[in-house]
Amino acid sequence: MPSPTPRRRLGCVTAIGLVILVVVGSAFIPRVLDAIDDADPPAAAPHDLCAAIGTALFERLVPGGIPLTETTYSSGSDAGCDYRTANGGQVGSNSYGSLHVRLLRYGRVGWYSGSDRASHALAESCDGTGASGRFHGVPGLGDESCSAFEDEGADRTGRGSAIVRRGSDLFWVDYYTHPGTGDQAERAVTEVALASLAGIP
Repeated sequence: MPSPTPRRRLGCVTAIGLVILVVVGSAFIPRVLDAIDDADPPAAAPHDLCAAIGTALFERLVPGGIPLTETTYSSGSDAGCDYRTANGGQVGSNSYGSLHVRLLRYGRVGWYSGSDRASHALAESCDGTGASGRFHGVPGLGDESCSAFEDEGADRTGRGSAIVRRGSDLFWVDYYTHPGTGDQAERAVTEVALASLAGIP
């Protein structure tokens, strides 16, 4: 039986080498990905998001507003602040409203940075329709953002929503006020978004 040619021997050695590389690579890839994950976890959200943004702002924008304990929270990289007009509102007043802000901070997962993941989440959210209608891009608010505003019904209730990304942070702002207009809601949502960006490092 003739001995293998040098070319055939080289092909066998190359194939064996590739198999070894694949086996060694598959053993180390999970460790590399874990190291990347550990190197860039999400930042912690503020312990009190309402205070970080400014409770006076919530109290001014929401008539007779009080924080709702069920939806005001801080848990790791996720926090929310929710103010609503107390049951019954103010005596002799027909004014009421609500203001909700949520912050979610993203960390690296695999090859995707926190900013990449936040940008992807913003794009998905902005592609939908919020309580205030279809979202539209907003220039100059954070790194990228979208918002929607509307007047609702004959009783003139103003509604507004915005989603704002700054780096790996994503902010959601939802507001309604009665009586009010979409323009009033837009001014309020923009003010709250700017206060959020300024108050949360």
